[in-house]
Amino acid sequence: MTASLEVHSAYDESFVEVGAVKVPLETDTTTPLAHAMNDVSQWDLDFGRFFSAEEKIKSGIYPVQPYQPGRVPVVFVHGTASSPIWWGEMQNTLRADPVLRRHCQFWNYTYNTGNAVAFSAANFRDALTNIVNRLDPDGKDPALRQMVVIGHSQGGLLAKMAVTDPGDKLWRSVSDQSIDAINLRPEQRAMLKRALFFKPVPAVTRVVFICTPHRGSFLASSFVRRLAARLMSLPNRLAFSTGELLRFEKQLRLPREFQLSAVTSLESMSPKNPIMLTLADVPPVGSVTAHSIIAVKDPARLPNANDGVVAYESAHVPYVKSELIVRSSHSCQDKPLVIEEVRRILLEHLNASEREQPSPRSP
Repeated sequence: MTASLEVHSAYDESFVEVGAVKVPLETDTTTPLAHAMNDVSQWDLDFGRFFSAEEKIKSGIYPVQPYQPGRVPVVFVHGTASSPIWWGEMQNTLRADPVLRRHCQFWNYTYNTGNAVAFSAANFRDALTNIVNRLDPDGKDPALRQMVVIGHSQGGLLAKMAVTDPGDKLWRSVSDQSIDAINLRPEQRAMLKRALFFKPVPAVTRVVFICTPHRGSFLASSFVRRLAARLMSLPNRLAFSTGELLRFEKQLRLPREFQLSAVTSLESMSPKNPIMLTLADVPPVGSVTAHSIIAVKDPARLPNANDGVVAYESAHVPYVKSELIVRSSHSCQDKPLVIEEVRRILLEHLNASEREQPSPRSP
């Protein structure tokens, strides 16, 4: 008697043919995820990466599964003092849906959340562009260019800055002069242009904002920002000496309490930050569909309700296709209503993507 052993990927076939019979395959993708979520070190990364300049995990896109051509990437971007582990419950539920499991692939983007939002967003755009070019340099996989980005809190701002074309509006919110007229070293000017003058990532065609502080968070007060700046160790992203920084600061229109020497993500998310307030009014480009999921602790208080971190009026933007309000605190990624809304949006996206694919030509 002889026997053969066949190994099948849990992300590929749902059945195997034995003779003329299709035999369903059973798989469990939840156990590895549950094991990771019980690892205390995973949760410890949240605040550690917020307060430290050290990249304990290199910022970048980390696929949950191997790349599979023909499947739409769904990219999850966590928020401040957070990590991909917070998406565990949602990813586990979405991957249990047979349609999503067959047609989607799930990726995580992780980054040091203490850095200024504009610079984190620039890194995110580069990461998206680089992975598309690396996986499909010849452009043969249309699904790779139907990407969905789902961002929670600060992650929603990174998602927003991946699908907008602000022109010079962000720079004009802080200066009346052309950026080329400012006395800067070439590397400083290049760095600021990368952060404030950008184009959307063509591969992204849908975004989901979850509890996103488009107009800032009321918790990012002057006191909290100053306290955090004393505790945080940030890389010198602006690359200015003290004297250069003071001269540059005097040429900008900034609120009195802002100090560029202590620029953090909390400064970025201040309700008084002119750059973020300007960005809030810039809609995604026409090729992108946007959705909002907004948590509030007390829906009866709308529009003056909040989730404990972000006010409804900050999270609400008029240019989304749908807006769902759920009763929850700020960290709502594991709530059934939120997960079900994301599932609905992804199924809608797959249907729309299928309709947009060109019909096969007759031989």
